[in-house]
Amino acid sequence: MTAAGKTANRPATGKQLRDRRWFAVHSWIGLKFSLFMTFILATGTIAVFSFEIDWLLTPEMRATERIAPDRVAWGAAFETMRREYPEYRPLNLSRFEDNWFSLHMIALTPWRENMRIWLDPPDGSLLGATSFYNVQRFFRSTHRHLMMPVNIGIPIVTFLAFPLLISLIAGFVVYKKFWRGLFKWPRFGRKTRIWTGDLHRLAGLWGSWFVALIAITSVWYFVEQLGGRSPPFPGPELDVARRESALPDSLDGASLDLAIARARQELPELQVRRILFPGGNRAPLIVQGTLDATLVRPRANGVYIDPTTLEVLGSYRGEELDFHTRISEASDPLHFGYFGGMTTKILWFVFGIMMTAMSITGIVIYAGRLRIAIGESSNSDAAVLPTAAEAQTQ
Repeated sequence: MTAAGKTANRPATGKQLRDRRWFAVHSWIGLKFSLFMTFILATGTIAVFSFEIDWLLTPEMRATERIAPDRVAWGAAFETMRREYPEYRPLNLSRFEDNWFSLHMIALTPWRENMRIWLDPPDGSLLGATSFYNVQRFFRSTHRHLMMPVNIGIPIVTFLAFPLLISLIAGFVVYKKFWRGLFKWPRFGRKTRIWTGDLHRLAGLWGSWFVALIAITSVWYFVEQLGGRSPPFPGPELDVARRESALPDSLDGASLDLAIARARQELPELQVRRILFPGGNRAPLIVQGTLDATLVRPRANGVYIDPTTLEVLGSYRGEELDFHTRISEASDPLHFGYFGGMTTKILWFVFGIMMTAMSITGIVIYAGRLRIAIGESSNSDAAVLPTAAEAQTQ
């Protein structure tokens, strides 16, 4: 009997059995979840640049001039919207972080449909109106909840985080001395099963931190949806006087500019990014934006304004929010990678492609091994579940 035959007949040690079990888990997850995982990863990767895709496709989204945040004509934009669409109710007016985007107003039509109105930042002139549904909305809704009801779709999508984490751990258990493979180029001249395996491991090694980050933030979304949401932001310190309508007639462009000026006095150096218009006859006007806190959404800093008297009713800062809320606010910037501008978006897009490629190559690897196993011996478990050493060389 040859040495190879003796090795093959030698009983497996406890460590080898453990490695085989982890390999079986890794393979099973890849087989059962790979198609769904690929779809979610691909849509999420495209979602990173979905607003930029809309910018390319929609001329109304392009600002005529790139200006500093303190030069944005908020009041003039509000006046334009009220003049051009007097029957529409403004919901919010916002500015994207990148200054080549026009101002973005979401308004409710008389027939209860949301519309997007685009206004030029330098002078508030009208650039056009588009449907609420666009490329960004499609990929956001598809990736986030499969266009299903949110309370059903989000748990289904975010549940994938658990097999993803288990698969990541199993991969490191099976792949011994993984650091040696960091610079091991795939053997593209070999069979498909071999070079896809090499590519799968290489992408997995370099993208492991990203896989862990996406999985952990997805677990957080899962927890939030099942009742672990963070508490609401601190409310206004003073009550808002009751008025006849949600948006008082006295609120015009000049009043809005004055409200923004007072918000900046309340929170010096606040870069205004969004204005939330009152939704009820006792609701305040809310001015939100970026300040000192890192890894938070623009809504993490806000000032409450009485829309009738323009009195400051209270404020909150991102760095003063409780720990639970800070975690919640950091989840989106980390998951979609927009906290560092275009640089981190590009990085997240590249690693998103890598994760998608890992999912695709994983099913190719398993399908190849399964085909060999069926062809050689339908009763051979070893053909389906190779040892850790064999897995690294195949």
